[in-house]
Formats: sequence, C-alpha cells, structure tokens
Amino acid sequence: MRVSQQNCTRRRIALCGIVFCSGLFCPPASVASDLTGIVSLTSEYIYRGLNQSDGNPAIQFGLDYAFESGMFVGAWTSTIDLRSATSERDIELDFYLGYHYESKAQLAATLTVLRYTYPGQIGAHSYDYDEVLLMASWRERYSIEFGYTNNYYGLDRITRHWELRSDWSVANVWVISAALGRNDLSSVGISRYLHWDVGASARFSRVVLDLRWYDNEPLRGFAASFAAGPQLVVSISAAF
Repeated sequence: MRVSQQNCTRRRIALCGIVFCSGLFCPPASVASDLTGIVSLTSEYIYRGLNQSDGNPAIQFGLDYAFESGMFVGAWTSTIDLRSATSERDIELDFYLGYHYESKAQLAATLTVLRYTYPGQIGAHSYDYDEVLLMASWRERYSIEFGYTNNYYGLDRITRHWELRSDWSVANVWVISAALGRNDLSSVGISRYLHWDVGASARFSRVVLDLRWYDNEPLRGFAASFAAGPQLVVSISAAF
C-alpha cells in the first residue's frame, strides 16, 4: 500500500479515525501540485482514544490540495454524535494549512495548523478550537507527532498530545500499522492517558479496507463516558 518517494505527507492521519494517508492515496512524485479527495465509511469514529460517534457508523469526506512548494491546504468532515445535558454536536468540520519538507536522507517533517469546528452545535458554549501539529518521520515508516492547543474545546486551557506510529508494507497490497499515543487533558479535569491501535489495511485500486483494534487506559473526569475502550473498527475508503 505504501508507495515510497511519493508526494505524501501523511498529514491527514491526525484528522480521522483510520489510517488516511500512508501512501494509500498519494499522487506520483511527478505531479507538481494536485487536488485529492477521499470519502470513507467507518463503523466507529475514534480519535485519540475517545469515541466520537457514540458507537454508530460515521461518514467522512476530505479534500486536500498540495502545492509544489510543499504547502498544502484542506478540509475534512465527519458525522459525529457528541451529546451532554447542555450541548449537542452532530458534525465535525476541520480546516487545515501546513508545510511539508522531505530530505534526501528519507527524513521528513510536517507542520500543520488546524481549526476544529462543529457546525450547527446546540448549546451556549462553542467547542471550536485551533491546534498546531508537528510531525517528523523517517523512511515513511516511523513517525512521531506532537499536538498543542491553548484553547481546547473553547475552554481556554492548554492540552498536549504525543503519538508514535509505525507502518509496514507487505506484498505491495497490505500495510500493517500500530500507534501509541499519550493525551494530556489534565488542564480540563481529565486524566493523562495512553491510547493505542494496531491494524491492517488493504488496497484494491482506489479503494482501501482497514481493520483496526483500538484500546486506551481508563479516563477520569467528564470524558470517561467517551472513552472508546477495546473495540474493533472496520472502515472502507475511496479516493478520487
């Protein structure tokens, strides 16, 4: 599934609950600038160990434009189901802008600025917020990512996230991948916790099938009810 030396930043991994771009949908390196899109159906939308769709399937759609300079812009959206006694969110819409650099030593770095929004959210409080993501990778196989926001869910609080990921191609059809992350939400009354996933993806032309196991440490605070816990997620995606 991974095609080495292609113009793929893996920038979209942070934007969805499955492995979005690990060489699966990347254009050839000869393409100077390009517009790519993806539509996905997943049995559950899990993000950093948190359940975003309350056990229900989610439909996801993304558009991404990459420039020859290494700059890129894009948007990604998903159905969600986040409810409390005072609020309700059914749609997540994210916008992002970033820069990707690759060296001849197969080292790469990506800086992304994201805006998470929730159109049509019900309640007096706005959950929209910004995040900065910095990712470094080697040989398109090992990566480390750091995320930072000073206004998590519009609460004017700092949160941080770390994640290590590895992807391994098998027979040019399969990608076996695993990730370990640490989410620090202590500033908003939630514990620091580890989350992880392991799975396999298979590509059939422009269609990718992903089978992934998620789990996480127990959470404290109001987000405990959103903890994904151990579960298997099946996703199918098509690029255009």
